[in-house]
Amino acid sequence: MTGQQPDSRAAARKLGDALRTLQQRSGRTLRSLEAQVRISDSSLSRYFRGETVPAWPVVRDLCRALGADPAEYRALWEAADPTRHEMPAATAGNRDSNRDSDEAAGSSATVRPTRWRRLRGPWSRRRIIATAAALVVAGALVTGLLLLLPAQTRPGDALVPGAAAGTGSSAGVLVHNVEKACQQPRTHSCALSLAYNPYRPYNTTNSADRVWHHDLLQAHCTIANGVTVTDENHNHTSIWIQVTQHGQHLWLPGIRVHPDHLTQLTTVLPTCP
Repeated sequence: MTGQQPDSRAAARKLGDALRTLQQRSGRTLRSLEAQVRISDSSLSRYFRGETVPAWPVVRDLCRALGADPAEYRALWEAADPTRHEMPAATAGNRDSNRDSDEAAGSSATVRPTRWRRLRGPWSRRRIIATAAALVVAGALVTGLLLLLPAQTRPGDALVPGAAAGTGSSAGVLVHNVEKACQQPRTHSCALSLAYNPYRPYNTTNSADRVWHHDLLQAHCTIANGVTVTDENHNHTSIWIQVTQHGQHLWLPGIRVHPDHLTQLTTVLPTCP
């Protein structure tokens, strides 16, 4: 396993070079690609430099946006990250987005029975009860964390993009970066953006401030119908959270919060009016 790491890094750089060459030939800017594939320009830069291997759906969408056949880049992607071979090879050449969704759903459906079978046996009930108890305790701890910060908003304040929520409620929220390599360094390439307006595209023109993994912000309320934002693992949500940063009331995409914490926030915090 250790002997494969240099080969994987070299393959990641080769994949990045190929994608960067496509981008340069197309004449497309990172900003225009960011708006189309909904991946931040800093993440695209890391992909093109070979520092991070994107998920296959990201490679597929980039190829299509740059006018190339994704199937021609499948082998490069597999060499760059052999641990992701579980995706069916037929998906690589498939240009029908509906069929891609069906295949992804089918893949998930095949995993669930396997996980259920692992729970069967003489100790399955005990394991289930222990797991449920652990989840209840974890949920209580998260709720306690979210309620640590005191309310600082005043009833009657009007809510507009970038202004404070008039709910009289607030809670603490931890920023979450799904990229493991960016969960420690506080570098420019690992920064995540807050936005001025949750109803405008999540790109550099709507970038209000920078935050990093595990930063603690004060949240006031949430919305569920903002612009859909997709993270580097190709997960997405349209939930946004109004937060306070450096005295300003800005917006944090829900995809930049751990899923468990996001569920807690939408329960604890009111909906923004």
